Amino acid sequence: MIIRDGQEFDQNDQNYTNLPKFGGNMELSNRQLLAISQIVASTTLEEARKRAGVSKGTLYNWLRDDAFKAELKRQRDEVIKEALARLKSAITKAVEELIKLMDSNKAELRRLASKDILEYALKSIELEDIEERLNKIEQAISQKKQT
Repeated sequence: MIIRDGQEFDQNDQNYTNLPKFGGNMELSNRQLLAISQIVASTTLEEARKRAGVSKGTLYNWLRDDAFKAELKRQRDEVIKEALARLKSAITKAVEELIKLMDSNKAELRRLASKDILEYALKSIELEDIEERLNKIEQAISQKKQT
């Protein structure tokens, strides 16, 4: 099932297959775009293929097509981007919970919470250091190319 312009369409619906192309990619058919959305939403290619109503051969041919691969990557990247945004919004709450655990009556829980906070802080410092060093390397390479 896909929603388009406020209407629901089944992949086998003749009205769906005759719709003009959408999704910002005029090279791909609606069937290909549906297959991509099913690949992104499914746990296996076989499941996606069945849900999209395409044969194995057709799907594997599409997977070799550059436009199909590019759109699949774009949609997967968008899903990951949305998931990361949700995780980032939960970081503050997670930190607050860890800090609360440091005040627990249970010594073992306080120790574990403290250990986690220290480990995450050290990892953060290490990542900042690596990022700074990488930036310096990139600047040096850029300057060397200009000379």
